[in-house]
Amino acid sequence: MSRKWNWERTDPNRSGSSGDIAKLFRHEEPKTPGVMALNAPSSAATLMAREVLQNSWDSARELQRNDPTAPQFLLEFKFEELYGAEKRQLGEAFGLYGLSERLRRVEKGRKHLGLQPMDCLDELSAPEKPLRVLRIVEHATTGMYGSWSAANSRMYWALVSVGYTMKSSGAGGSYGYGKAGLISGSRIRSIGAYTCFREQDDEPGVTRRLLGMTYWGQHDTGGSNYTGFARLGSRPNPSLDSVIPFENGAADDVASSLGISLRDPGTISDLGTSFLVIDPIVEPVDLIRALERDWWPAIIESDFALSVVDYDGTEMVPRPKRDPVLRTFISAWEIANERSQPNREKQLFSPISLSSTASEDLQKGRPLGNLALTSDLDDWSYADQGETDDGDIINHRSLIALVRGPRMVVEFYEAGQAPPYVRGVFVANSDEPEGARSIDDYLRQTEPKAHDSWRSDDADGELDPDAALVAGVITRTIKNRVNSFRRNLKPAVPKAEDVLLPAFNDLMKRVLRGSGKGVPTPPTELQPLQVSPTVGLEEAGDGLIRVRGHVTFDLTEHAQVDAAEVRLQVGYRFIEDDRVGDPVTVEFNIEGAPGFVSSSPGTFTGKLERGSPVRIDFVSKAYLADWTGRLIADGYVIEQPEGPGSR
Repeated sequence: MSRKWNWERTDPNRSGSSGDIAKLFRHEEPKTPGVMALNAPSSAATLMAREVLQNSWDSARELQRNDPTAPQFLLEFKFEELYGAEKRQLGEAFGLYGLSERLRRVEKGRKHLGLQPMDCLDELSAPEKPLRVLRIVEHATTGMYGSWSAANSRMYWALVSVGYTMKSSGAGGSYGYGKAGLISGSRIRSIGAYTCFREQDDEPGVTRRLLGMTYWGQHDTGGSNYTGFARLGSRPNPSLDSVIPFENGAADDVASSLGISLRDPGTISDLGTSFLVIDPIVEPVDLIRALERDWWPAIIESDFALSVVDYDGTEMVPRPKRDPVLRTFISAWEIANERSQPNREKQLFSPISLSSTASEDLQKGRPLGNLALTSDLDDWSYADQGETDDGDIINHRSLIALVRGPRMVVEFYEAGQAPPYVRGVFVANSDEPEGARSIDDYLRQTEPKAHDSWRSDDADGELDPDAALVAGVITRTIKNRVNSFRRNLKPAVPKAEDVLLPAFNDLMKRVLRGSGKGVPTPPTELQPLQVSPTVGLEEAGDGLIRVRGHVTFDLTEHAQVDAAEVRLQVGYRFIEDDRVGDPVTVEFNIEGAPGFVSSSPGTFTGKLERGSPVRIDFVSKAYLADWTGRLIADGYVIEQPEGPGSR
């Protein structure tokens, strides 16, 4: 007899949400900057590799902290094809025939539910079609313990709730969103979980649970409206519309009917969870590639063991050192962890620390982590534009792998767009000073639900100011040290002036445009304004500098007038990839420009008389000494008065 799913009715008297929570990650494609677009794994494989492994690894690390006898964590991904009696048995045990029947009754169809046009529910009665499943099996984690009745169960957080963050400091993420990695990997959005854990004080005698969940969109059927959430579990009181997980012996019986190996709470390697993903979207080879790309730091450090078994029984393990691109980052990893010395001609080791005190926890000089950079001037540092397997253009970038405590690559951070390209690793400091939070924990707070960046902005007002500051200092310092390293790699060439004068440059372009045969010589337009800058750098303490100077403006003999209304512009900007970048905050003093007013930051208007130059003084805010800036000064005539003095 086929087991039945219990569908949650929409209740206007309670808060609610749609079961189609896989859409939380819809349109959030994995970042594949530069060369990472080459052979990039699919979005579904990346999401599964990142989210599923992250949650399991957090649980394993917790067990290791609490029990020194815990063995190495192992996670297995087993892809299977079921035919005949095995297919029929699992279809009945997991209520797939009931799901197929419900799908036919839903009034608005598949797309409304968040499902694809075709899946296994169309082929349950076709004996020649296999039923594909993915079994994800943990060994040596805590399992999903906690009181179900008190909503304190990790199974509840992981499978039912959305947005809960109940993890300890240094963990990878929150239980609310990790389920999306499983859900998005199932074409029919149906998963099961059989978990084994040590007995807890709040629930004596309970050590195993099993629960099935389906996550469809809100829908109507049979004259009623449903949220799209459905549970496969126990109904202790049939008169009540509530379902709880199967427990202990009942959980074991259901697990056996689903082909899941049983677990013994007295055996430490049996502690953990077995997940069942029905009709997986992810392909085994694609998953291996995603595991290598996102978890190579933990894999090469042997933090855990991973195994992927293909449908034909072939076992594969991730080997990131075989990937020529990942090898360049692995080389930087060894330098960042101070296990190898950098070749000063093409590599860099650079610790990053706070240059000033931000708070009681974040004192001046506190280490934030280590940055290591590497290059190959004969190969990829000057790589030409390429194409992916799909024909998309590869625009190369300087990339830095950002890594913290769990040793998942948070992001391949874009640190530059111009050659020579460099690659590197930043490893966050995970030490926890007595009475203070770790840098790792600050960074964890800045990560979005996809855990794929460190945010320094606080638009929603939720970030701890210290966390935002840590993320901002790290990313800005990385970008500027990359730029400095790149400049040192370049062959010696004549440099452009540090002062950019648009009016003068425009004049020179006109003069040097050329007058060869067939090229008309345009009339030379001589400039009416003379712009004379004076720039100097000064120390600001704590490894910071500031720029101080002034710019004088005067009418030239080519102005054709003795006085004119002019608009003057002065600014200072950082230089990134040899281009003008973000502006630097500058304070201005226009006492040397009587009669001039500021219409916007750095823009001044007033009357300028020939022979009576005006002077605008400026001083910038303090910034890191390894940043490069450039003064921008320009001006033009707004109006030339008629009358005496005009020509």
